[in-house]
Amino acid sequence: MALRTMLPSTARVGDTIHFAFKHNPLSGTAISGFEVTINGRKIDNPEVVMTRATVGGAAANFVFRASEPGTYQFEVTPIVAGKRGQPRLNTLEVIQ
Repeated sequence: MALRTMLPSTARVGDTIHFAFKHNPLSGTAISGFEVTINGRKIDNPEVVMTRATVGGAAANFVFRASEPGTYQFEVTPIVAGKRGQPRLNTLEVIQ
């Protein structure tokens, strides 16, 4: 399994950030949830939002609300048909 790493990004306190994972809703194996670790701490019941793209497919999004400044290390793994998918690493710098 390959690990996908995202480049560092920046947000402001109060921003809402979506970590989007594309999928084909017609495949029969939609993303049903996420396993999320932020700064080494596993998050219980991470928020999932489903969106439909205007062209070709849909996306499942893990939603993070930046409530305080700092540097956050995310590992977001989609759950597909009850199994862990390909994890994605991301660094987010939240400023005032």
